[in-house]
Amino acid sequence: MSTFHRVADAYCRSFATLCAGTIPALLEATAPATDHLDVGCGTGDLALAAAREGRRVLGVDPDPDMVSLAGRAASSAGADIDLLGAGAPTLPLADSSAATVTANFVVNHVPDPRATVQDLARVAAPSAPIAMTIWPAAPGPHLAAYAQAATAAGAVAVPSTRLPEHLDLPRSADGLVTMAEEVGLRVLRSEEISWTWRIAADDLMAGIAGGVATPGRIHGAQTPAVRADIEARVRALWSEYRTDDGLLAFPVTAALVVAARP
Repeated sequence: MSTFHRVADAYCRSFATLCAGTIPALLEATAPATDHLDVGCGTGDLALAAAREGRRVLGVDPDPDMVSLAGRAASSAGADIDLLGAGAPTLPLADSSAATVTANFVVNHVPDPRATVQDLARVAAPSAPIAMTIWPAAPGPHLAAYAQAATAAGAVAVPSTRLPEHLDLPRSADGLVTMAEEVGLRVLRSEEISWTWRIAADDLMAGIAGGVATPGRIHGAQTPAVRADIEARVRALWSEYRTDDGLLAFPVTAALVVAARP
């Protein structure tokens, strides 16, 4: 089952805009390209941006709600994007069939990252760029503030979703490089990319209240009184990042690795 099962709308309003911050880097890292496979396409932001560059795009995602949202976005934009309900490590695609592959914040959300990277390598043609992003181990300020607020409000803990050590990878560019090399890929590029994520506090809170990510799991496990306490506290902490236009502006960083089959 998808990590984002039944939270697609909340994700679209909130954290999808965060994940979209890597799109320029992913497009630049895979240029020039004509055919583009976007694995874990989510709400379709990257797939749509690739299509606007003239690429023929296939977006795949295991969550039917995400596929539906991506389809509506493509239709509204008049973009010709093929969509498929599927996901790594069981992509229903032929070996060596993809000329360009992207996986934007996919490897850090799957039950078996190594098997997922192996499947990306399998479907990529020789020398085809495979561009992957993950979040680093240290949480961004938006998440750190939520954790601080939840602790101060006395929130009850939720079961850890951390992977067993034999399946996990160090959440860093170096960790992703090591995993790529372990499955036989040649690393072409490895770096951290940073940007400023701008979002309304109401939209960010809607994502958490809607169940997205670890804060969403924590939030949903609390009583209404504790949830209200957490929200008041985290909004106060977030206010440090408020700009003159009323939006929050968070500095965020992700790891980008581009690799290819020899």
